[in-house]
Amino acid sequence: MTRLRLASGSSEAMPWPVRWSSWLFCAVVALAPLPLGSVGTVAPAIWSILLGIALLGVLPMRLRGSQLAILAVTVLLTALAMLVLHEQSALRPWSGVAPNALWAQAGKLLPAELPPAVSIARGQPFYSIGVGIVCLLSFAIGVVLGANRGLARGLLRAVAVAGLVYAICGIITFAIDPTRIYLLHEKQAHLAWLTSPFVNRNTAGIYYGCCALIWLLFGCELIERLWPPRRAGLSRLIARLDMPARRRLAGHAFGWLTCLLAMFLTGSRGGVGISLLAAVAAAAIFFRNRVPRRYGMIVALGVGSLVALALLQLLGGGVGTRFSTMGLSDEGRFSTYRATLRMIWDHPWFGDGFGTFEWVYPAYRTDDISLRGTWNRAHNSWLELASDGGMLMAGAAMIALLAAFGVLAHGVRTRRRDVIVPLAALCASAAGALHSLIDFSLQITGYAVVIAALLGAGLSQSFRSGRGGGGSDRDARVTVGRPVNADFARQRPAAAGEAI
Repeated sequence: MTRLRLASGSSEAMPWPVRWSSWLFCAVVALAPLPLGSVGTVAPAIWSILLGIALLGVLPMRLRGSQLAILAVTVLLTALAMLVLHEQSALRPWSGVAPNALWAQAGKLLPAELPPAVSIARGQPFYSIGVGIVCLLSFAIGVVLGANRGLARGLLRAVAVAGLVYAICGIITFAIDPTRIYLLHEKQAHLAWLTSPFVNRNTAGIYYGCCALIWLLFGCELIERLWPPRRAGLSRLIARLDMPARRRLAGHAFGWLTCLLAMFLTGSRGGVGISLLAAVAAAAIFFRNRVPRRYGMIVALGVGSLVALALLQLLGGGVGTRFSTMGLSDEGRFSTYRATLRMIWDHPWFGDGFGTFEWVYPAYRTDDISLRGTWNRAHNSWLELASDGGMLMAGAAMIALLAAFGVLAHGVRTRRRDVIVPLAALCASAAGALHSLIDFSLQITGYAVVIAALLGAGLSQSFRSGRGGGGSDRDARVTVGRPVNADFARQRPAAAGEAI
């Protein structure tokens, strides 16, 4: 039975609801990408039910003040979203905002009486909030369970292992039949590129990049743990690697390279470029104390960029070809951005309704956009959020995300151990936010639930709970009894009163 150690040093069995909820939570986060990214309404509903059960199971855990503050901000954002949803759907909005003019125009053409509403499609805002509910539950559970360092690391490992399994299965099935997803679902587009388990290659690219980032940080942590204390060198580092450490390092390298290969096979320019940038930044930040203070970080970033370019040339030939032939943007993308800005200008406060972009966009579509294909997304999640939910909702979400980045950066700077948890959350969520400036990856449930879980766990691990700035990690009044960093624990005796 898993046992936990309290701050006082006594141990007790982990409550079975917490244990089972943590397993259920990790299972949902790992399996969410599998059913074609969990798009639609059925898969998000199933994940919402399972995550709701997991949330009830973590109620026995006692929360710190930092966790309560994070959850309080989350409640405020949720209340704002509910207010916007009410204003978009109600016949008599509390704010008195004028309904969409199209309802009056349709009423003149049709004999039936049409009650006006702010949303252009009545009922659509309610049915489109599935991805938001799943992300909200995933984030809240990540905040609660993430304060336990063992559970936070377990979440990272679940995401990394799931990505590795998807990558291996995707590469094998792609080699057998590239026109199908896992040999079961026939593709409608991107026939020459790996998309499994998603339908869109761009979402698959950023997802595999996130998983590769976690594997890279696991390897960096192992190297840092065995780094020679004096006169560090490659030969001395290799000499300190015993057989178990070499096997673990080889396993991390295998996971990293496999996810990288799957990422390159997607052919996603934005996903590959942003993922490589995030990986270089993560490695440089992790080893920031090992490089000279003046120009060490610049040198580390330069070396990391050269390694990333070398990997791009060796494994990402298809991506390089797309960069050289198509450049950095697709036809019509910037025209769509301009059209979306006009949509925001016409309805700035409460938008046109959550999930109504594909109904509103044709009225703003310009002639310089090709008639080929259907633009049911703005290919910029933040602009689409502003057009669907209004500037208030989009602005609040952006401010909250920037504040979260600041908290994660604080955690990376101040934590003494398990720094990979806030660092992985910072780099993965920043990569997802940047990618959503040019695509819609965060609108795909199977990917968004992973980022929400990592963000919640990373925020919980960004605060040191020891008294007086000490090294005690009383994570939610409880930490794992068996040390996760076993090698680190054997190198030095635990200080009195320190939880290991």
